[in-house]
Amino acid sequence: MIAATTRRRVSRAGSHRARLVAVVVALFVLWQLLAGAMPASAHAVLVTSDPLDGARLTTAPTQVTFTFDETVQLPADGTTAVADDGTDVARGSGRLAADGRTVLVPIAPGLPDGAYTVGYRVVSADGHIVGGAVRFGVNADPDAAPAPVEASGADPLQVVSGAAQGAVYLGIILAIGTTAAALAIWPETVRRRRARAARWLGWALLVGGTLVRLLLAGPVATGSGWAGVVRMDGIRTTLAEPTSLAELVRLIVLLTTISIVVRPERQGRLTRLITAGTALAVLATVAVDGHAASGSDAWLAVPVTVLHLAAMAFWAGGLLILVTLLVGRLEATPRELARLHRWSIAAFASVGTLLATGEYMAWRQLVPLASISDTAYGRTLLVKLALVTIALGAAVASHRRLLRHALRPSRRRVRASVAIEASLTIAVIAVTTLLVALPPARTSYGPATTITAPAGDDIAQITIGSTHTGVQHLTIALRDPDGKPVPARSVTGTISADTLTGITLKLKHDDDTTWTGDVIAPVSGVWTIQLSVDLGGAGTYATAASYRVWG
Repeated sequence: MIAATTRRRVSRAGSHRARLVAVVVALFVLWQLLAGAMPASAHAVLVTSDPLDGARLTTAPTQVTFTFDETVQLPADGTTAVADDGTDVARGSGRLAADGRTVLVPIAPGLPDGAYTVGYRVVSADGHIVGGAVRFGVNADPDAAPAPVEASGADPLQVVSGAAQGAVYLGIILAIGTTAAALAIWPETVRRRRARAARWLGWALLVGGTLVRLLLAGPVATGSGWAGVVRMDGIRTTLAEPTSLAELVRLIVLLTTISIVVRPERQGRLTRLITAGTALAVLATVAVDGHAASGSDAWLAVPVTVLHLAAMAFWAGGLLILVTLLVGRLEATPRELARLHRWSIAAFASVGTLLATGEYMAWRQLVPLASISDTAYGRTLLVKLALVTIALGAAVASHRRLLRHALRPSRRRVRASVAIEASLTIAVIAVTTLLVALPPARTSYGPATTITAPAGDDIAQITIGSTHTGVQHLTIALRDPDGKPVPARSVTGTISADTLTGITLKLKHDDDTTWTGDVIAPVSGVWTIQLSVDLGGAGTYATAASYRVWG
């Protein structure tokens, strides 16, 4: 019998060591992923193309190139090239150049005169899909092409993928948050049936949500819909992305440590180490699978995001334990009062950590500060901050009420107060899920602006549809001092920045008072538009005006 017991202990120790090795390997892989992701920025932006959008060529090109401001992934069917009559003029599939930032689209030789559209659909470093197109003409003037835009958010696969990310956040609370709060404050609750059921549900949500995101990443990138899920479209592209590799690591960790996740009450020293390592690995994979791993300071942003997630999980997990397991069962003893006081302090520390780390994460993405009201990301962040503030107020009220009334016979008001706090926390998680799916403000801010330049006694009014790096649409309207239209024979010009000079504006006149055209601004900074305005008998005027390009 002693020998059998010894064998069980040795077997258990070997199993723990294997799990510990799996967690250590997972953390090492995550570190390598982070190191590879650090130079990237979220949401790829097209900085230039060859030929430029709207170009008129005298010789048909043999390929079209798109250059982005960061490395991208190109799905198998990520490029198209068609003539205006619908003829496919691509010569094979597009490919990525060695720099990882340039997409090469081969074109069939000897294109006849006419207009052509070449499109792209790529995956940014943060996993978001970016698509667009350029038009050019061979001995013909093409119509203006729309600026590159992101893939439509109405794609049902993207909606499901976003819901899966929300399931991952909820799983973190149920599997990690409730466990951490219970072991720290109320260890006797760990063995209870409801607590174990919550951990099982959390583990299932983590695994299921991660698996769904992995399976949908390829079809979302290729735009192939539900049929693409069955065919596993884009799986090679998916497995080459740092975000998907992080999700794969998360699955491995969860599957190899399942018994620790759902039965943490077996708390030997090695088991505690494995439990902490498992939680850290899972949180790190979630941090890498988002905006934190993008940007030059990813080495700091990822740990801060892990801390943010841990604080959120502990706070929400503790609230869940209070609502489902403790309110109504506490006894009026000094020990219970001390533990409630300890929970109150821990909860406030968690909220403080949430606010501090959230401020850093917001500061990192909100460049400039005006983007907080001019971008979807900034407005959603304001909603999240409002909910956190309300939840903090509810937490103050519920904790005071808890300490005053939880140990008395009637606890209905206490349960309702804690439930409200928990509901607000869930609302914060829902908004956070939406926030992760949006492009950061620093990569999408570029409000339209209007500048003016003098042309003799008249004015050239220049409207820039977007001031973000990439394709910009210009409208130049000639007006007299009273605001009335002024006819002109021609308007020509160039646009330049400190590092780029003399980019010719390709303008066409909608009428003799309004001229339009597209230009690609590949870098941020101050750009200057220089115009030559021929007003006929009134003379020809050279003029200029500057504006800020964000990126």
